[in-house]
Amino acid sequence: MKLLHTLKMKMILLCTITSIFLSLLLSYQIYRFMHKSFEREQIQTVNYNLDLIASNIERELDNLYQVILFCSTNIEISRFASGMKNQAYTSYPISMTAYEQLNAKIFNSSIENYINKIILVSKTGEFIIQGKSYGINKDVEICRNLPYFDALLNASDYEWIGLQPELFSSSRPGTSSLPIIRPLINSSTGAINGWLYIALDPSFVAGKLTSHPQAFDSTYYWMIENKAYRYDNGNFVETHLCIQDASPSDTSSLLYLTENEDNKKALCISTRNAPWMLIQTLPDPKTLFSYNEFEKIIIPYILILLISFLVLGYILKRTVSDPVTKISCQIDSISGGNFTTDSSLETSDEFGHIGKGINVMSMSIQRLMNQQLETEHEKRQLELDNLQNQISPHFLYNTLYTIKWMAIIQNAPGITEMLDSLTQIMKNISKNKNSKITLRDELELLNHYITIQRYRYGDSFSYSLEVENEELLNSLIFKFSLQPLIENAIFHGLSTKKQPGQIHLRVKKEQSDLIIIITDNGIGISQREINRILSTAEDITEEQIFKKIGLKNINRRLQLEYGEHYGIRIRSELNQFTEVTIRYPIMF
Repeated sequence: MKLLHTLKMKMILLCTITSIFLSLLLSYQIYRFMHKSFEREQIQTVNYNLDLIASNIERELDNLYQVILFCSTNIEISRFASGMKNQAYTSYPISMTAYEQLNAKIFNSSIENYINKIILVSKTGEFIIQGKSYGINKDVEICRNLPYFDALLNASDYEWIGLQPELFSSSRPGTSSLPIIRPLINSSTGAINGWLYIALDPSFVAGKLTSHPQAFDSTYYWMIENKAYRYDNGNFVETHLCIQDASPSDTSSLLYLTENEDNKKALCISTRNAPWMLIQTLPDPKTLFSYNEFEKIIIPYILILLISFLVLGYILKRTVSDPVTKISCQIDSISGGNFTTDSSLETSDEFGHIGKGINVMSMSIQRLMNQQLETEHEKRQLELDNLQNQISPHFLYNTLYTIKWMAIIQNAPGITEMLDSLTQIMKNISKNKNSKITLRDELELLNHYITIQRYRYGDSFSYSLEVENEELLNSLIFKFSLQPLIENAIFHGLSTKKQPGQIHLRVKKEQSDLIIIITDNGIGISQREINRILSTAEDITEEQIFKKIGLKNINRRLQLEYGEHYGIRIRSELNQFTEVTIRYPIMF
């Protein structure tokens, strides 16, 4: 089970899955390409086939229109339609002459075989019947009683109502035809002389379809206005089609049709001289493309890809899996505490670059650990130094208490106030063992310290305090971290100044940091001296009460505790001012 999670097995599985995926993808793309090629070829073939069929039908329609126009423009037929009985110069009946003229026109036309029956009726009720089947007097009455007779006769142009069953007694049972009814208009006067009925046989279109080959799974449809007919073994069967993306005005267009929930893709073409549309479905490419042939093409490609990826898997094992295993072992060794470097990891490829980085990391971790140990040792030493500076509280309390009562007896209030301030400072040292106190407590201790210094130096300086937000007074800072800064301002900045000095302490917030700025208008400090103060360990004289708690110790302690971003910054101009900024993180 563990073997399945190794990099080697994962690479083998990846190569195998990739090869299978690419093989299937290649197979699909080849199949799709061949499928599209066959479909495109079929579209071109069907399109060419429909163009030929439509051209033949349009030519036959032109011939049909010529016959109908002939019936209105021929002199003899016009005379018959207007009601004339005989010729003016002979006793030969006009009806016979008109019949012969009509018969000759039809005989010499290509539509002769497509006319089941033609009835030509004059305005006096006389008629001529001609066609494949004989006619009787009753045929005219049957024709007049057709439900669509008046609509077709009075239409301004040709109306096509689709295939209709023939009701004539001479017609074969089940015979259907495409009826055409048009008025016979006198070309000279424009008057209607009679009417013409033509029963057009469906072979008018079916014959053109039969003469053009089609695939066994392809189907023809003939649409007349909104009626659709499926061509089936030489006959037309009315059906219902749902057509999408088709426009009868297009010369030829691709469409999707549905017949009895069977979806098909087809091409259609509209005839130029009639509102007809011919549709031919496209053969299914699956029937044209053998899957066996497809397998013969694809299987060799799949085998080649599989062999290629197996070879690639072996190469990847040697070049990737083995180096990764060595790197993994080295990382495990480092995690176990062994930081010894391994030079064999530093090869010339990308894994060698990673191995070199691991060796560098190992040395860096070792170095950082040593630095951390040194830092902790220095931090503990600073805390020890701070504790060593505390004076035995019991001895000091007793001594200070005695001095205070002597001052009271001798009526020396200044000494009493100084001793009170000093006592408060010493009590805070002895009672509060925490290294951090609130800024409020630190400022209170600072006030006691300044009280003592004011008695020492008289009115040589003034002290002011500015707090931006009272909530900042609750932030924690190191105990006795402000006193050395005030002490330096008094001793080194103002003590040698002839005019009274000013010390201003400002507390503000900057983002998430607490900023304490101490400014004095003393003699200032040179930049060289500032650098020396912050970068070297200056010993403070033993006479100073807070021995070794100088600027450098405070700065170093802040940086050890919170990082290099925090600490003390000094800005000064000689004989102008000195500004000391101490930065703490805000903590409550």
